[in-house]
Amino acid sequence: MDNKFLRYKKNYVCLGTWSLGGYSSKNKSYKKLSKKNIFRILDEALEKNIKFFDTAPVYGQSEKYLGECIKNFREKVVIASKIGCIDYKKKPNFDKKSVSDQFEKILKNLRTDYIDIIQLYNPNPNDKNILKAIEVLEKFKLNKKINTIGVTLSKPEDYLILREKYKFKFVQSNFNILDHRLISNQILKKIKQDKAKIYARTILNFGIFTEFFLNRKNHIFDKSDHRYNWDFQQIERWKSHAKMIKTLLQDDIENIAYRFVNSFDINGIIIGATKKEHINKLFNKKNFIKLKNSELNQIFKIYNYYSKEKLRKPKYII
Repeated sequence: MDNKFLRYKKNYVCLGTWSLGGYSSKNKSYKKLSKKNIFRILDEALEKNIKFFDTAPVYGQSEKYLGECIKNFREKVVIASKIGCIDYKKKPNFDKKSVSDQFEKILKNLRTDYIDIIQLYNPNPNDKNILKAIEVLEKFKLNKKINTIGVTLSKPEDYLILREKYKFKFVQSNFNILDHRLISNQILKKIKQDKAKIYARTILNFGIFTEFFLNRKNHIFDKSDHRYNWDFQQIERWKSHAKMIKTLLQDDIENIAYRFVNSFDINGIIIGATKKEHINKLFNKKNFIKLKNSELNQIFKIYNYYSKEKLRKPKYII
């Protein structure tokens, strides 16, 4: 696929950098990547005209790698980072001093004097410090160190409470063939009514909705992989229902996954990669063709069946 689509829909595709951060006591992503491989992935993204990058302090060394990669053309890319979570084993911290310190460190890591989008990272919508955190961020915005204040949602339904506290202009939410919460209870509609941009993440469900995993039996993840502690039965449920969808639509599961999300009124998608080939695979023209209503209805039927069963949540939610 050529880059006409990305030129037409600027910044529709965002490269999430969680997978580039490596393994540490504070961060478990997938596997430790060499610096050489990390820069291959970043370079491939830029080559494919991806100029939007999502990162966070808790993503290991990803901010530093990204800052080093784009230091000579900072103004030509869009960077989104996050505040609140600095250790997955601890609750997010949104008190004023912590938020200020976190933000200054983000600027340092990324070798920049401003951030395009800063996001509250999966806040509990009832956290009393949210407004205090926003007060700090608004001051940075006034000093032109922040362009946009956004939020990533731990649960899509959290937006219904968060929108009453602040008019966020950028929202990240999980959304895929077996997670329809974003389009339930008119959440997506309300985000659009609020004139906020909405980006979908976990489209391939942490790599589970790929031909590679659907065709593997009893796959054991490496201990450095955040999926190592996931419930085996839950993974098999995801796979079995994804196979049903694949059988009904008679297509590659990755194509179906991307086409499903791209069939809705979203502003973009956040993808991940542990090798440059993962980026190349996205650029299949078919991935950006919307599904027919009949195909969507088939997915909805499978999801309705799936959602009646008890959901076992993974240990780590990006």
